[in-house]
Amino acid sequence: PECGAGHSEVQTHELGDVMAVYGIGSVLSCASVYSGILKESLWCNDCHRAGKEGSTPVYLVIWHSVLVAVEQDIVRAETRLREVDRLDLIGWLNEAQRRADLWQRRYYSLFGDVRKWQEHLVRLAQPEPAADGDEDPEATSRRRAFGRWLALPEEILEAPDPLAAILEKAKERESENDCFRGW
Repeated sequence: PECGAGHSEVQTHELGDVMAVYGIGSVLSCASVYSGILKESLWCNDCHRAGKEGSTPVYLVIWHSVLVAVEQDIVRAETRLREVDRLDLIGWLNEAQRRADLWQRRYYSLFGDVRKWQEHLVRLAQPEPAADGDEDPEATSRRRAFGRWLALPEEILEAPDPLAAILEKAKERESENDCFRGW
């Protein structure tokens, strides 16, 4: 409030040294169940450079180990703690489930692409079986087409660094998913 600089993060050691990142609605990974208001100091480099005090109090509002709010005013923090309701909890649970589902889809997609790359490398290392004339040419053609359908795109397989190309593809999918967040 002193300099008008925006801050989106505050760091505390009061919840344990777990290096966790919490947002509103996050369940804190503390061993105990906490409810109440935790006073912390927000460090502001802009205020410090301007010669003002670089530390401002902020209040973390915690209800049954759920981070409910971060307020700069103790009265608003106390009011917010009293006003936690079931709709808040349902909204936070819904958002947590949505995020977990998104991360699971991202993981399995990336894992699948890396597995396809590994299978491609194995196929390259194995010699093509000799045609003995017993296999139906149409079946062979269908098997190869199916293998190409399951394989990675050629631009990834032919890239100088296929793993980097797979990671770039995963980033593109992530940014595409970000476009649909509000839907």
